[in-house]
Amino acid sequence: MAFLPVKDTPDRYGRISRWLHWGIGALLLWQLGGMAAKILWGHPQWVQAWLSTHQPLGTLLMGLIVLRALWALFNLRHRPAHVGKLAKIATFSHLLLYLLMLGIPALGLYMTWLGGQPFAPFGIPLFDGQSAQGARMMLARQWHVWLGWALLALIVGHAGMALLWHGLIRRDGTLSRIAGPRRR
Repeated sequence: MAFLPVKDTPDRYGRISRWLHWGIGALLLWQLGGMAAKILWGHPQWVQAWLSTHQPLGTLLMGLIVLRALWALFNLRHRPAHVGKLAKIATFSHLLLYLLMLGIPALGLYMTWLGGQPFAPFGIPLFDGQSAQGARMMLARQWHVWLGWALLALIVGHAGMALLWHGLIRRDGTLSRIAGPRRR
């Protein structure tokens, strides 16, 4: 296997970008999978155990996403460029992914605060919550949920474009920039 640099290059994403990409992807699927399990199977004990990780992992995700956004800005001149007819759409969809990934956990924190609940992920108290504000909390909750499902749709589209468009149809090497070269 060839040496993979830490920083991004015009040819491929570096180690840190890849770790952040796939780690955040796995955590997002865990978060969204837990919500889907709740809808499909209700509240059995195994789903409750899964859902008990939602707030702490959401906090971890928000931190990783902030790191990823800062790392992307730091590497902006060195990153592989979006090329071709769909470059503007790719740029816009990636920006939308970042906005949703940052906005959804921020809404979750706001929702928790409005609900008057204390928030102490991993045992570290971040806030005590204020007096409950039901109507505003419900509005924040609705946006948190709907934007979460919109993020899932965008993730499916992102993966579909990577696998189908770039991997099977165009075979342009775009997928290998973030996933690594195919093993023979």
